[in-house]
Amino acid sequence: MTDTVSSSSAKRLGWFLQCVVQMMRKHCVELSLFLCLWLTFGLAINSRNQFAFTLQQAGVEAIVERRQFSLEGSSTPQLQLHTYYDGDKPISDAFIRDGRQYAAKQPGQSMLGALVYFVLRSFGLNYAQHYLLTSALVTFFTTSLALSAAAAAVCALVREITGEALQWPIACALTYGLATTAFVYSGISLHDPIASSFLVIAFYLAVLIRHRQLSPGRAGVLAALSGVLIGLTLTTSMLPFLMACCLGLYLVSLRRWNLTAMALAGVIVGLVPLLIYDTICFGNPFLLANVAGGYSDTFLQFRLSNLINKARFYLWEITSYVPVVWAGVLGLAFLPREFRREQLTMAGFLLALAIQVLNIESQGGCQYGPRYLLPAIPYACIGIAGFHFLRKGIARILAQSTVTVLAIASFFISATGAIYGAMYCDTQAYAVGPALTAIQQGVWRDLPLAPWLALPWVASLLLLVLAIRRYNETRNQTHSANAIAV
Repeated sequence: MTDTVSSSSAKRLGWFLQCVVQMMRKHCVELSLFLCLWLTFGLAINSRNQFAFTLQQAGVEAIVERRQFSLEGSSTPQLQLHTYYDGDKPISDAFIRDGRQYAAKQPGQSMLGALVYFVLRSFGLNYAQHYLLTSALVTFFTTSLALSAAAAAVCALVREITGEALQWPIACALTYGLATTAFVYSGISLHDPIASSFLVIAFYLAVLIRHRQLSPGRAGVLAALSGVLIGLTLTTSMLPFLMACCLGLYLVSLRRWNLTAMALAGVIVGLVPLLIYDTICFGNPFLLANVAGGYSDTFLQFRLSNLINKARFYLWEITSYVPVVWAGVLGLAFLPREFRREQLTMAGFLLALAIQVLNIESQGGCQYGPRYLLPAIPYACIGIAGFHFLRKGIARILAQSTVTVLAIASFFISATGAIYGAMYCDTQAYAVGPALTAIQQGVWRDLPLAPWLALPWVASLLLLVLAIRRYNETRNQTHSANAIAV
């Protein structure tokens, strides 16, 4: 009996390893791109962001060191947060409830960071004695990692849409990773970019279910994973709540009810950490932190004056910081008919987030670029691939040239913000000028992980070039063999 069980386990392990090897071979370009972007994000992690954005780091430390979700009691000076009120209205991101201090954020980012910090502590690192290095590594293995995976998902999604050639998939992924505010926030331990990453990966898995001929078992696994990621999205941030609902409608529209059930089960699994957190902290599994703290500026409130003001603000922010997004939104209209359902879903994502951000009082506080629009940016970057389907030569060349110019401008703006830092509070003034001045004065030297990641980054860049070259050679050989056979 024991021998039979051992033999069965060995076969399953062998099958799993074989699947991993096949996946790595099939997706070597995406994996190489993921590694290259991850190290790029790590190089740009700067100390100013680590000292300016401490709230989530405080949650990480509290979970690992004191086995609690509340933030009070830290021995690390940077993580001793203050709570301020204007009457009964909280005006800081931490609030007091029943004598304990909590972050007015969803707990997913702190829980994810706690997994990383638990490992780092086993190597002797801690916030109290090595704050800068520890916070940078927690950021590198959470936000930077998640955004790199999201960029790889964007690349794979565009490959599904455009076919075998790599130019558009890589261009869209690099635009997302380096020419948008995703780059600016890749070096900050923050909930919104992580949740945005979970959602776009979940969308990619859902698209695979529809467009690939998968076995029932594999389709069920992908549906469950997509659901888990949707649940983790909401566990991490409520900003893309309406977008998550749109993705749920997309899964329902497939009319594969067994997969819908698997996805729903996955959503529940992904929400379990949030339900546990809310129960422990607030005594109600459905009482969210911003509701418990009374942060009414994040509640939906339909007022025409607020909507107009927010529309003006975001139009200016997009045009000033990520102009390439306009090209991507336009490009969505040119996606092919067989991807009409995905086209409508991505348009629904953009509309859903617009409804969310235009009808709340808050506009994101101190920020470099439109932080609240982070969940929508990957779909605008996917939309850039729509120009691939333009038939007329002059129109296609003009569109590609325009996108290239906008992407270069957006890259310059985003790279400046990534190196300078995102804590810019005078949002009515353009941040690029002060950021460039600071960079000229030498703030670019303040990158704690750069000495460790510089050589691996060069190696990852070479690996990406080799992966693209090998893919193109294999593709050309396949086409030649098919031509000879015909």
